[in-house]
Amino acid sequence: MQQLTINLIPLEINNATLQCSFYTEKFEGSYPLHRSELPCELWDNHKEEIKDKFYYTSFEIGQDAAFTTTIDLSKSTKFAKHFYTQQLLRYISPLVDAVKLNFVKDIEVWIKNTSLSKTEYTTYDKYTLKIEYSYLINSLALLIAYDGISKVVTQSINTFNIPTHHFKKVIFRNEILSFDKLHDEAKLYLNEVYPVLNIGLKNALGIAHTVDKSANRYKTYYQLINDFKKKYLSNSTLSFLKPSDNFYPIPTQKVYATHYHSNNLRFGKDKGIDPKVGIKKFGPYQPSPHQHVKFFFIYHQPDRQEYVVPLYEYFTKGFKGFFPPLATHICQPFHMDKDTSLAYTNINTALVELKQHLIHFRKEPNTRYVAIYVSPVHKESEQDVQLYYQIKEELLKQDISSQVIYKESIKNNYFGAFLENITPALLAKIDGIPWRLDRELKQELIIGVGAFKSAQFNTRYVGSAFCFNNKGEFKGFDCFRNNEIDLIAGAIGKQVLKFVIDNNNQAERLIIHYYKPIGKDEIDPIQQTLKRLNLNIPIIIISINKTESSDYVAFDTNSSELMPMSGTILQISKLKYLLYNNTRYSVEGKPIAYPFPVKLALYCTDKDYLENVNNVKELIDQVYQFSRMYWKSVKQQNLPVTIKYPEMVAQIFPHFEGDKLPDFGKNNLWFL
Repeated sequence: MQQLTINLIPLEINNATLQCSFYTEKFEGSYPLHRSELPCELWDNHKEEIKDKFYYTSFEIGQDAAFTTTIDLSKSTKFAKHFYTQQLLRYISPLVDAVKLNFVKDIEVWIKNTSLSKTEYTTYDKYTLKIEYSYLINSLALLIAYDGISKVVTQSINTFNIPTHHFKKVIFRNEILSFDKLHDEAKLYLNEVYPVLNIGLKNALGIAHTVDKSANRYKTYYQLINDFKKKYLSNSTLSFLKPSDNFYPIPTQKVYATHYHSNNLRFGKDKGIDPKVGIKKFGPYQPSPHQHVKFFFIYHQPDRQEYVVPLYEYFTKGFKGFFPPLATHICQPFHMDKDTSLAYTNINTALVELKQHLIHFRKEPNTRYVAIYVSPVHKESEQDVQLYYQIKEELLKQDISSQVIYKESIKNNYFGAFLENITPALLAKIDGIPWRLDRELKQELIIGVGAFKSAQFNTRYVGSAFCFNNKGEFKGFDCFRNNEIDLIAGAIGKQVLKFVIDNNNQAERLIIHYYKPIGKDEIDPIQQTLKRLNLNIPIIIISINKTESSDYVAFDTNSSELMPMSGTILQISKLKYLLYNNTRYSVEGKPIAYPFPVKLALYCTDKDYLENVNNVKELIDQVYQFSRMYWKSVKQQNLPVTIKYPEMVAQIFPHFEGDKLPDFGKNNLWFL
């Protein structure tokens, strides 16, 4: 059985009172408060006199104040958060190496880690200390979060002869500052201002990029926050923290879980949990509906003998007994059309040669074509990377899906595992269904909206409307720029209309998985579209943070791995939840990866709908199940495909020349 502990410490503030003055003008050392954060006592006694948007205080009694009052801190929790944050900041600042209040007024602490430091930089462990009202505990609490590491150059900024735009964040004495907001004192002592490393600065200084390869992040995180608590807080002089305070053990009744059947997937001949085992043992849920499928190669002519010929052998005969022939795996005769294949002579002319080749391309009727592009360039490479996208786009214009294989991967000793991963993707590209969710069909449409910010193009592209039925079967999508909200709403409307027609005018609800908190300007066009369709159904929006939650983290202290079981659900505030989505399926289970939880926020146009906890659990269960529908590989993801797939398309789309996807590209999973 799990015993969950979360990185929150309840604060002891019973009968805590404070006398405090408030001012309408800021002054040296003052702290700003929005009027909504003023204590209850001011609103009770001075409601008519509170006119300003912001007030200022030093959390003490002063002269000539607009208001002075005695405050019960257990009742005015918004105000108490700021008061206790200031107390904690004053206490912790002399004890650590660097500190600041971040943009949401939480305390950011940096502590030197000498074991990870080098001559050219000092490494710091970073922590966030956040005082808040905890919905889970039903009281004020201190959250201690570990935020990873930052590296600070050991030379001050006045010793570098590089453009200053490389400097983003700096340390001056024990302050963490934005370079763009350096105050006068820091400018007077530039020899004490040290830049924090970022990607641009690393490149400019020739410092190698390194990646944290720690296997179990839960163990590292748990050890560090416990060490921090013991060293800095256990014997503190802070009245609201006691030496015996430990992290909060979550009562069993506050822990939800997805249904025990939610890990099940349906394959061709049976059910299973593991896609890797299931598709090999039971076959795909649904083979391609196309009787005639032709594959053809695109490759650089010098690569034929060393790379293309072995790849063809692996497809037709299998790989070292590990991977069976492709035809067996996807339940589709594998025919490589040599006459259709293209061996281009030069990388610089590859696109021109492909365009010429496609002009003379003669398709046979009722035949689906798939190109296997053996690329001499890895898609992550900065050199010639645009060719990867250009070839995909040209093929899409001709209603041809493509599977790109980097040529050096073919010589890898573990290429069999690579073949296992591309099998479901290839099957999906010929409209087969590798596996589906093990759930009964309901009359509802699930739409995913995801995004990717292109640094190269400085534009956010949104993949929408990415539509599925509740079994996880793909129904089509489109792609738009971020500012085209009306077009997104229109695309959603078209999919809803198609769904209603296909299902005899029956629709129970519309579920939208959104990549960020959704605003009124984004909901309104969708509601207006549904009204025009005469559909009076609830719209449920689940905001799914695609960045794993590292602020709120729970640990199973009954497990040596510390990671909670897959499917564990915790409510952290009103209609906000943590969902643990991993491969630890049982108490004794050994996970193969250690993702942090996904953070969810729920909203519904029917205000009463989410009051029913069973509705909430069902919706989160569906998010959990949709993470099982990832067909780019057999590896489980912790984000649902409703977010992953749109993001993948949005990442590719900016590289296309055209502003619109070809119609074929809207109804095919060509991007896998």
